[in-house]
Amino acid sequence: MAPVINKIYIYPIKSCKAIELTQVEISKYGLANDRTFLIIDPQNNKFRTMRELPPMTLIEPKIIGNELEITADGKSVRVPLNPDHGSYKKLTVEVWKDQLEAADMGDEVAELITDYLGVPCRLVHKSPTHRRDVTEHSPGVGEIGFTPETAFADNFPILTLSQESVEDLNTQLENPVTPLNFRPNLVFTGVKGPFEEDTWCIVEMNGLEYYFTCRCTRCDMPNVDPVTGVKDKQQPQKTLQKIRRVDKGKAAKFYACVGINAIPSALTGTLQVGNVLNVKQYFEGERKRTGANGWATTEAEVAALPL
Repeated sequence: MAPVINKIYIYPIKSCKAIELTQVEISKYGLANDRTFLIIDPQNNKFRTMRELPPMTLIEPKIIGNELEITADGKSVRVPLNPDHGSYKKLTVEVWKDQLEAADMGDEVAELITDYLGVPCRLVHKSPTHRRDVTEHSPGVGEIGFTPETAFADNFPILTLSQESVEDLNTQLENPVTPLNFRPNLVFTGVKGPFEEDTWCIVEMNGLEYYFTCRCTRCDMPNVDPVTGVKDKQQPQKTLQKIRRVDKGKAAKFYACVGINAIPSALTGTLQVGNVLNVKQYFEGERKRTGANGWATTEAEVAALPL
C-alpha cells in the first residue's frame, strides 16, 4: 500500500504554534500562509525563535477570514493576514544571514508578544516583492521553470516526515516525542520503513511533482515540548546525535537529521489529507547535504556540483 498524507501543518508565525489543516493551497513560498510572519528583536532586527524562547511555541495563531488572530496568555490581537505593506513601517530583518524586507505590524501586537515573552519584540510580515531564493540542492529553471523561494522558513519551502520515523525514534527515547517536535508541514503514514523518506527524490502528490532535496539537520529545537512550551536540557537531541548522524555532507555530518525538505514543481496546487504519494524517483547512492547549488539525483552528481 502506498504512503499517504496523514497530517498537514502550517506555522503562520515562525517558531509559534501550528495550525492543523485537512487541505492546503500551494503558494510561491511552499504551503500558503506558512511562516510569513516573524517575531524579531527590535534592538537588532534579528529573528527570535523558540530555541532561545521556548514559550513562543504556545503563541497561537488562528486564521479568521482575512485576518490572523494571535493569542498569548489568554489575550488576543488581530492583524491582516496579507497586509498592504504600503500602510506599514518597512524594516530590514535578519533570518540567519539573510537580510529580508518586511513590514512592522504595529504596537498593539508587539506589546502583546513582548508582555508574554518578557523581552522586547516586534511582529513583522515578509515583503511579497522581496525574493529569498532557494538554491541548495534545489531544482531551478532547468527542471521546474522557475527559481524556488521561501518566506521565513529556515531553508526550504516544505518540511516532510513520516509517522513511522517518529515511532522508530520513540523506541529509543525515555519520553516519547510527536511529529510536532520536529515542526513538519506534511506527515506521511504507510511508508515501508522508518526514514524511507530520506531516499525519495521526486514524489507526485495530487497530480503535482515535489522535489525532495536534502535531509533536515537538527539543533535542539525538538527538545521543546509543543504542548507545554518547556524545553528539556538534553532530550531528544542527545539521543538523536547518537542515532541520526547519518548524513556525511560537509556540515551535516555534525548534526542529527530528521525529516526531509521538499520543493513543489509549480506555484499553484492543492494538497489534502489522504492524498496518495507516488514515488517516481529514488536518490541513487549515498545522500549527502553538501550545501551545493543545483538539482542532483545521484551521489556522483552531488559531488561534482560547485560548493
